[in-house]
Parts: sequence; C-alpha cells; structure tokens
Amino acid sequence: MARIRPARNDGSSKDDGGEKSPAPPARARRNKSDGGRQPSAPRPKPAAQREKTGAVTKAVQDQRRGSRFLSDVVAELRKVQWPTRSQLLQSTAVVIVVVAIVTIYLDVVDTIVNRIVHAIF
Repeated sequence: MARIRPARNDGSSKDDGGEKSPAPPARARRNKSDGGRQPSAPRPKPAAQREKTGAVTKAVQDQRRGSRFLSDVVAELRKVQWPTRSQLLQSTAVVIVVVAIVTIYLDVVDTIVNRIVHAIF
C-alpha cells in the first residue's frame, strides 16, 4: 500500500514539532521590455469567443474524420513514385527467379529429411 506524504510545511510532519516555518519569498522575473513589472494574470475570453464544448455530434465528427482520411490518402498517393513499365518487369522477373530458387532448395531439403526419417523409423 502506498504511503501518502504530507505537504511541506503544513504543520503535520513529525520533524518540525508542529511549528510552521515562514514560506520563502517568491522571486519575480523581471522582463526588460515591461519595465520590471510583474505580468498580470491572463484575462478570460468573452462568452462570444469561447469555444463550445460538446457542440459537435458524433455523426458530424465521423463524417469529418472520413473525409479528412480520404483527402490524406489522396495526398499521400500523389507523393508515391510509381515504377516505370521496365522497372516493373525487372522486379517481377527477380521475384519469379527467387521464388523458383527457394522452391528447388526446399524440395531438396524435404527429400533429404524424408529419406533420413524413413531410414530411422
């Protein structure tokens, strides 16, 4: 079980005997452009400028997501460098040759293993 530590200087720790020590003074950064004044807290936006939460339904989100997805797919397909006809034929020939070599190799290994297994059993 996790042990929860009390916050610092809240008077509940056993070390300080329950006495609260004064908090150290906070240092304020001074900005040369504002003449050393401390920045004020940000002002809240007026009600007309605030974003509405929950205003978009799930159906609208799905529709937007789908159309964005399709537009992203089209954009990515435009970036693809498609092979020329000669490159395509060369790649196809390489694949067929490699498949033929692997087929012959596996057939030879299978025949050897098959003979060894029949000889033992």
